[in-house]
Amino acid sequence: MKKILIVDDEEGIRETISSYFGQRKFKVYKANDGSQALEVIKATRPDLIISDVIMPVMDGFSLLEKIRKHSSYSKIPVIMLTIKSGPKYLEKGISLKADFYLPKPFELRNLHSFVDLILKD
Repeated sequence: MKKILIVDDEEGIRETISSYFGQRKFKVYKANDGSQALEVIKATRPDLIISDVIMPVMDGFSLLEKIRKHSSYSKIPVIMLTIKSGPKYLEKGISLKADFYLPKPFELRNLHSFVDLILKD
């Protein structure tokens, strides 16, 4: 069973994504922000991280930067979700090596397509 970590400070979004993938035979972990996500990553070693960008405490870009610099976690694929979809944010996500950058609002089936593409065996 593949493990996915959902990182978003908006409970409704976090729960919607978690429920969707949980019903599709994924083991789902959740975090409210980047700082909490680092603890979950250390404890669970997810196969994929889906993270919002704009969050309190530690934003998604800071989380992605820490993941990419950590030798044990640097290869974990990351999908960034954000309401901030302008070129400045897209370029930053790409420069930090996000695997996909999906603007909000998004369709769950589109997110699922990216997840399937990344986690294909």
